[in-house]
Amino acid sequence: MKVEVCEIEEIFLVNNDERWSEDKIKKRGQNNSFTYQRKYRSKENKEGDYLQEIRKPLTSLQYVTLREERTDPKYKVINRQRFTFVYNDLPYTIDVYDNLYERPKTYILRFANLQGVSGDSLIPGFLRVEREVRQDKKYSLRTIAQQ
Repeated sequence: MKVEVCEIEEIFLVNNDERWSEDKIKKRGQNNSFTYQRKYRSKENKEGDYLQEIRKPLTSLQYVTLREERTDPKYKVINRQRFTFVYNDLPYTIDVYDNLYERPKTYILRFANLQGVSGDSLIPGFLRVEREVRQDKKYSLRTIAQQ
């Protein structure tokens, strides 16, 4: 099985625009080659969905400037490794966080359940799931950045 590994850094920015519930920047890449992006996210509706999400590419200079000038001090910088692989024709990612909730390593499995079947039936047999955290706000990126 082929596995691709990348590094991800996400930073919440000071948000002074009422239209957006979230303004953050993201650096993603591997082997010292990175892409940079800024993401705005509107407020959630009653169903918990975001009405609008805008992603804009950034240059490395824009990223560094925003990082230095607009980082929100209420949030810490989030760094993680992402392992991506395909198993039984389904794409999976495993995000690995260091020192999350007093654990040296936390692994979060992510996959799309487009078939509408039990999520447990789609988890590869070589992985052991400790608990389901999909609806647990404790594992949202914003909450992780606030700890």
